Amino acid sequence: FRRGWPRRCARMKISVLRSFFDGTCDARTLAKDLEGGVTRTSYDVISQYIDDDLDGDLPVTTTHLELICDALTKGDLTAQMIQQIAFAMEACDRFDWDCNISDRVRVAEVIGWWDSPEINYPITDVTMTKFRHYLSTGEDLFTREDLSPGFIRAVGSTQP
Repeated sequence: FRRGWPRRCARMKISVLRSFFDGTCDARTLAKDLEGGVTRTSYDVISQYIDDDLDGDLPVTTTHLELICDALTKGDLTAQMIQQIAFAMEACDRFDWDCNISDRVRVAEVIGWWDSPEINYPITDVTMTKFRHYLSTGEDLFTREDLSPGFIRAVGSTQP
């Protein structure tokens, strides 16, 4: 999370994400705002630029994340955009998911999974259906086959 971004870079505006959650802007408007917010600054460094333009905190619930699931399923958001949103939620102090005890564990887990899909579950149409089910019910339908190949390489195979 960088506050001192170069002026030439686009920045994701947290207020636009809030408007998406509130239903006052659609997923296409959110997608347009996300464009250019992630740039490669060197061969092994990617920088994400966030415009913290909110006054006060933004509570995040399972319902908000379900909206993101639906936007990917409809083709309005990409997997990279969802990863970008998840990174912003983790990096910016404005987001609060401790507001509802029954939701917070699921919200925290899914945001973490989305922020690092290369070591968790990749963001695909198949896994997005399972993310949405987990968010709405708490039932985890993920299997080992859903895991990212990077995760499986890191922990090794459990098969003989």
